Amino acid sequence: MNLSIKYTIVLLLLGFSVVSSAQYSKTATLTGGIYGDGYGGEFTFNTMLNDRSFTQIALNGTYTNFKNGEVDVPYLSVTGSYSYFFTVLTLRSRRILQQSLSVGGGALVGYESVNNGQVELTNIVSVAGKSKFIFGGVVSLDYDIIISEYFSLVLKTSEAYHANSDFGKFTNYSGIGLRYYLE
Repeated sequence: MNLSIKYTIVLLLLGFSVVSSAQYSKTATLTGGIYGDGYGGEFTFNTMLNDRSFTQIALNGTYTNFKNGEVDVPYLSVTGSYSYFFTVLTLRSRRILQQSLSVGGGALVGYESVNNGQVELTNIVSVAGKSKFIFGGVVSLDYDIIISEYFSLVLKTSEAYHANSDFGKFTNYSGIGLRYYLE
């Protein structure tokens, strides 16, 4: 066999193995879901550190109502977080879609708006808390089901601890969305 043909075959085989094992180093995710008795959404940007861990920058917005006696109080929060995740389970099979479960935790900061910044609900009732900057921690589960080369379905749940909040020290966000593989 001609030497140039051998080199061509080797290069083609190496090319196929590189393409089939390519991993994307950055992803973006958009989810929508339930926040307590209300709803919320989250945008995340992930950077892969290796095939088992990644960091995540997340922007989360939520809206719900809290009870203050007999009155519903509108509550809105916007938080940003930085978390470290590690993959605890990966399922790879030709018969089912590739799936992975990751666990993460990190720090968050944000702002909560209670009753649109108004202290009084009515002439008689006032809010027992106020709008302010909040901080704390977050732990999350991230379940990823790859559906194509560039997209995956994501199921996510996060438990946030707002250390200085007057409303909801512990809050849960659970959502579903799409992840796009950037590079």
